[in-house]
Amino acid sequence: MISKKINQKWHMENQFLSLQNWTQEILTMIKKDIKTDHLPSDPVFYRTYFGNRPQNRLSTEEIFAAYEKELLLGNQDLADWVVNRWVFKHGDLYKHFADGLSRVNPNFDEIKELTVEESNQILKGAAESFGAIPTYLFSLLNGVVFPKTVLDSLRKGAEEAKSAQIIQEKEDEEKQSLEKVLAAHKREVARLNDKIEGVQKKYTKDTESLKKQIKSLQQKLVKC
Repeated sequence: MISKKINQKWHMENQFLSLQNWTQEILTMIKKDIKTDHLPSDPVFYRTYFGNRPQNRLSTEEIFAAYEKELLLGNQDLADWVVNRWVFKHGDLYKHFADGLSRVNPNFDEIKELTVEESNQILKGAAESFGAIPTYLFSLLNGVVFPKTVLDSLRKGAEEAKSAQIIQEKEDEEKQSLEKVLAAHKREVARLNDKIEGVQKKYTKDTESLKKQIKSLQQKLVKC
């Protein structure tokens, strides 16, 4: 558990409305927690969206759709749970923010809005160490009171990182697809080579047998 919240502001606002394009990214990080912890422990939520269907018949897509709907509707208990689990998996990033904010004011709730200079000091090295996407998501999920210009810059960095990630995933997928084609081609070539080798061996064997038969017939003819 993260015992000390970065800022209580997000208790009063639905931060997930600002993160609609990132909900899948957030839920993917805590997918295992959702399936093994929250879903089995919240029968009302489960019945509301999935009725009596067994959990092992539910797809990840429909589970995420149900969670996203609840989060956008403002289910604060669920939002708190999701944020807590997500932050728990980013402990180093939490420490980075907590240390930076403590230098401004140890009582985070008293910080109304950070200056650009304070923001830059807190964010220094964060994107490089933890990634632009986690840094942006952490800032919004925890209601860190950065000025709008800083949040816009974080969002832009996260979007650029996401675009690069998508391109890389596509390239990796194409590479894997090509490798599968090449592997299949290699297997087919090996199969054909084995077949050709088998034919060649049979041909050699048959030829030698015919030569022996011809030689035997020639010897019989000479005797005649």
